[in-house]
Amino acid sequence: MTGRPRSVSDDEVFEAVAQTVTEAGPAGLTLAAVARRAGLTPPALTQRFGSKRGLLIAFATREAGSVAAVFDDRRAAGASPLEALRDGLVAFTAPVTTREGLANNLAFLQLDLTDEDLREHSVKQSRALRAHLTELIREAGVRGVDPAELADTVYAVYAGAQLTWAIDGDGELGPWLARRIDRVLAPHLPGL
Repeated sequence: MTGRPRSVSDDEVFEAVAQTVTEAGPAGLTLAAVARRAGLTPPALTQRFGSKRGLLIAFATREAGSVAAVFDDRRAAGASPLEALRDGLVAFTAPVTTREGLANNLAFLQLDLTDEDLREHSVKQSRALRAHLTELIREAGVRGVDPAELADTVYAVYAGAQLTWAIDGDGELGPWLARRIDRVLAPHLPGL
């Protein structure tokens, strides 16, 4: 016997998780809040994911596995390797439009760092991100520097630029981040 088809996909639920984290932080991340945003009921989420923890682990698993798609989308749209690198990193931060939203995501990071099951997925996501940065730098033909070392530097700038924007940056996060990534890459490829 088959059940009723799902009216809301897992991806839509995970988008609701991401939006709830950004808007309400970990304290506001409840099954009820996610269900309301996704157009479901809390029992429907519990039936699908088992618990709030099960939902968070499923979300973390999906996030860790979705890194390649972000960069692949940029390449498919015709971006050069370094444009794809920069634009992909900016895309990861696109949902964050306010300092409060970034603070809420950073508060959620604390949970990722202190819960071993969630940390496992954060580590996978971080390593996948750096691997894709390395691949794009290698593809761009950057000379005179180890692509993995430059990728590590770009990754550090990506993380640090988010914090400096939150503390005293101006304008929107995306352009702020893009300018700093371009600064790091510019000496390696004239004309960027």
